[in-house]
Amino acid sequence: MKSDPESQPTQPGSNHFQLFQTTPGSHNLLFMKHFLVTNLTLILFLAGSALNNLSAQQPSAGTVANLIRFESSGCRGNCPQYKFTVRQDGTLEFVGIRQVEKKGTHTVRLSSEEYAQLLKEVRKVDLWQYPAVLPATKADPNVHTFTVFEADKSHTVTGSADIPAPLLALETMLQDIAETHDIVVRKGHVSPDLKGQAIVRFAADVNARDFCTQFTDLKVRPISHVSEDNTWIIGYNPSEVTEQQFIGLLKGMNTVISAEPNKQVQTPRN
Repeated sequence: MKSDPESQPTQPGSNHFQLFQTTPGSHNLLFMKHFLVTNLTLILFLAGSALNNLSAQQPSAGTVANLIRFESSGCRGNCPQYKFTVRQDGTLEFVGIRQVEKKGTHTVRLSSEEYAQLLKEVRKVDLWQYPAVLPATKADPNVHTFTVFEADKSHTVTGSADIPAPLLALETMLQDIAETHDIVVRKGHVSPDLKGQAIVRFAADVNARDFCTQFTDLKVRPISHVSEDNTWIIGYNPSEVTEQQFIGLLKGMNTVISAEPNKQVQTPRN
């Protein structure tokens, strides 16, 4: 009598329902494998994204970090407008914008002594201690902007008047270095019509640019800011008014403290 095949126990190695058979604990093992593979894939994805973001934040190869940047914004007259950046490899990049002898971008290399002195001065001044905007108590159309860099941080200080003495000293040093390398930054490009010049000290609350706009019948423009006591070089057209007439006109105005000819220029005397 033949036995019923369905009543026979399944032998080891038999493929009868073998595809669907599991051993005790295999469910947990499969779950653990799936969990580990899924999480490992997620971890690798997140790590890759983090590296990509980090790479995007870092400067590209060959980029040199900045040390300090100074920018002078011009007034509506003939005040020079420029900026230059000193990098940590000792290069100085000058960008002449308007009313300067050299326009465009020019790059020079500082000597090791120049860079060492500048670095010492930057650390001494410590721009980080100043607020982003310096308070001003008197009108001044020129804006001085300093930006100091350190690692991945930077701090900008902007002022239009009442600049603290340490910042003025730093500005002077930067200007001296630039002009040592034949980059003139202290005087603007003067219009040929403004051959006449006067040194004028205004009252503290007077804006030199606004002062000049009142001369509707004469061409009068601010040339440059001489000192922090609101003294300016004012240009005029000597074909419209003589030196004596212009100085006399200025001295008769209650907003002018003093006025005298600029002896450094040859003003025609009509």
